[in-house]
Amino acid sequence: MAETTSSEIFSRLLQAKSVLLLAHERPDGDALGSLFGMQSFLRCRGVKADVFLMAEPPYRYQNILGDYLLIADGKRAADYDVTISLDCANCERLAYCESVEALRNLTFFNLDHHLHNSIPAQLSCVEATASSTCEILARTALEFTPDLEAQSANFFLMGMMTDTGSFRFSNTRGDVLRVAAKLLDCGADLEKIVNALFFSNPLKQLKLEAELVTEKLKLACNDRFAYAYIDDALLQKYDFDLREDEGLIDILRGIDTAVIAMLVSRKGDAFKLSMRSKDAKCPVIEIARKFSGGGHAMAAGATLQAADFAEVEKIILPEIETLLGKL
Repeated sequence: MAETTSSEIFSRLLQAKSVLLLAHERPDGDALGSLFGMQSFLRCRGVKADVFLMAEPPYRYQNILGDYLLIADGKRAADYDVTISLDCANCERLAYCESVEALRNLTFFNLDHHLHNSIPAQLSCVEATASSTCEILARTALEFTPDLEAQSANFFLMGMMTDTGSFRFSNTRGDVLRVAAKLLDCGADLEKIVNALFFSNPLKQLKLEAELVTEKLKLACNDRFAYAYIDDALLQKYDFDLREDEGLIDILRGIDTAVIAMLVSRKGDAFKLSMRSKDAKCPVIEIARKFSGGGHAMAAGATLQAADFAEVEKIILPEIETLLGKL
């Protein structure tokens, strides 16, 4: 794997006739913004570019995304000049219908902002200090085209907003806001993004959120650890799809005494852990890495093999106590 710059990857993509765009499973706003922002950018410059998803995107994004391919469309990376992985840290999370081995013999690039990136691409650009993959893509696209088209700007701004918590999180630096300002100058529709992401929740989701707090919330470590388990019964009661869970953990993080928040859900015969920290002295990535997970210092996740939620608590609580001991 050869390390390179985002500008070099852009140059190579623009020289291609066709590009397949991939991201991680259960894509969030940054992954979707990266996929559709690059699709728009490349198509506007004469490159055939297609987004591949393993399933329909979350409801909140469906009205602002472009077209995409699903497994049933039968497209494969071998049908394209270049395949690129965006916003994905490892092969296990890459959403693609074939094994990564099938990509090794093709022209395969990687662009990401996760610190521990292990995607085996021929060319790779990982900027771990970037707030989001969309920040990297937007900054580079603006270098190539200062008057970036509004549609591309819209997708990139969407991804930057979701990964920075609408510019509230500590990964919001001055240059992040300057890139966002340039995207707005290019015609990015802030009102459309905000309405889609924050003011379009189905009523059933609000009811689930209410029960999550009133019935499922647990506090530990002198109330500095807030966590909850979304079990199958709760999902069935409100007909809720876990693809829509982006943002749920912020309800727990919003508790005044909480320093660390965790949301737990079923993933096959294991448990998926999503963790957030409000204090840089307590980086949850340390816990995630112990269980072969990943992410960022303040936002990370892992999959834990356990018999039940009680065993998850037994395993995780000591780790949380140790981490909070740094305060």
